[in-house]
This record gives sequence, structure tokens and C-alpha cells, in this order.
Amino acid sequence: MILWPKAKRSISPATAKQIAAVARRHSAQPVAVFVDEDADTIARVCEAADVQIAQLHGDGARASVSQLQLDLRVVYVMHAEKDGTLQTPVPQLDRQLDWILMDSLKGGSGESFDWQQLRPPLELCTSGWLLAGGLGPHNVAEAIQTAQPSGVDVSSGVCGPDGLRKDADKVVGFVTGAQQAFAAQRQRQVPCR
Repeated sequence: MILWPKAKRSISPATAKQIAAVARRHSAQPVAVFVDEDADTIARVCEAADVQIAQLHGDGARASVSQLQLDLRVVYVMHAEKDGTLQTPVPQLDRQLDWILMDSLKGGSGESFDWQQLRPPLELCTSGWLLAGGLGPHNVAEAIQTAQPSGVDVSSGVCGPDGLRKDADKVVGFVTGAQQAFAAQRQRQVPCR
């Protein structure tokens, strides 16, 4: 849920709290997205929205990561060039990140990048990494098969013609494609005996 006030898809903390409650009832973990907010604002908004995961997109939000309380889980967004090379500097942090999210240069643009050349800095995260950027029902399975992320993130790739409201058929197509690709990925992983 985007809680950066300048975004066209931004919602209020009160609305986010309602959505978060519904998400939890359906076994989903709600995430609050920030861009330029400082640590105090991120903590205050997450508390008001009853969200325990903050996704830090912009330089301002990423700079606040070391000041956030450790009980607030973090998705740290990094950007990749069109050829898949890392554009965001690898941070020197005094805390582990929960997840890293690899996105295109302009988050929310629907632009993708070379997943095969992507090398996320996995040493920074404890729970895995997420792939975003140009994903939709038409390519999510291929992206998962190629990049082998722990999870995927989508917004504009499942929007309807207005670019704001989600298209139910696209959401179902995306989720189905992702579920099938992750199931196939798990089947290929043979446990040690």
C-alpha cells in the first residue's frame, strides 16, 4: 500500500489500516510503501496503519533504515539499469534487512530490465529477495524462472486502463502465473539426502 502522499496511488493511514486487517484475515502480510519519508514518519505511519513491514523506495526513505526500530521489518528497494546491473549503491548498514526488492530505474513505471544479468546483493537480506519492474500476467512466470527470486511485486502491471484501479483478470492471471512458476521452481530443487 502506497503511503507516500505524492503518489497517484497513495492512500491514507486509516484506509491502509482497513486494508491491512483484511489482508491479514486472508493470510497476507500488508506492506507500507515509502519514498522520501524520514524514520519518525515511517514509524508513525506504520503504527497508525497497523503495518509491520515498510518498503523503502527513495533515497530519503532508504537513508532512514538504520534509524528504524528493529521490530519494523524492512523491504529495501534497489534499482537496476536496463541491462540488469545494479544502479543503487550497496548500503553499509548496522542492521540486516529482511528483504531486498530489485526494481527498474523508475519504480511503478512498468519498465523491465535484464533478469538474467541481475545480481542482487543477497548478503544484505535475511528473508530473501523480491523482483519487480515491468511484471505482469504475460511475463511473471518467465521472470521467476529466469531470475529465481523469493517473491514478486507488481502494481502497474495489473492496472486497468486508468492506470490506478486493479484489473481483476490481470490480478488473477498474475497470481496464477506466479504460483505455477514458484511451484515449478520448488519441484526443481532437490533436497540433499
